[in-house]
Amino acid sequence: MKIKTIISEFRNHQYDHFEEFYQMTERHVYFSIFMIVKNQDVTKDLMQDTYMKFLEKIDQYNAKYKVTTYLFTIARNLAINYYRKEKRNIHQEDVFEYIASRYKVDENEYMLDLLDQLDENKKYIVTMHVINDMKFKDIAFQMNMPLGTVQWHYHEAIKILKWKVGE
Repeated sequence: MKIKTIISEFRNHQYDHFEEFYQMTERHVYFSIFMIVKNQDVTKDLMQDTYMKFLEKIDQYNAKYKVTTYLFTIARNLAINYYRKEKRNIHQEDVFEYIASRYKVDENEYMLDLLDQLDENKKYIVTMHVINDMKFKDIAFQMNMPLGTVQWHYHEAIKILKWKVGE
């Protein structure tokens, strides 16, 4: 079923296809949150909050934007609010452990070390673009940054990573 059809059903308070919608979006929502809070349990809790808030605010969704971008923005905002409250320093390794266990990808410690060399914005942009296959315009919308700034951060991060690989 198409997402637009599911959203129309949600607006009519029909949730028969929620599970299908969840399966189409959960991986991206997970990483949108996890890249900020870096804790699997908190991420799962915030995912529930994200979908609840999404359904509560479905009438505010503007159809000229991708529904996933709207959903990711809710997820990101909830994660940022949580992070600001907690201000904990949790390690990046959980992202790749999750990927390895969930999606059968080999864990690469060298890559973890490389990603840890990046500042938070660059790390987030690279991860969302490479792992989640998000488009730069969607990342820009989600981060409330100009598209050019997101692309600049990404290219700078790639330069840093290439330089580090050469060391």
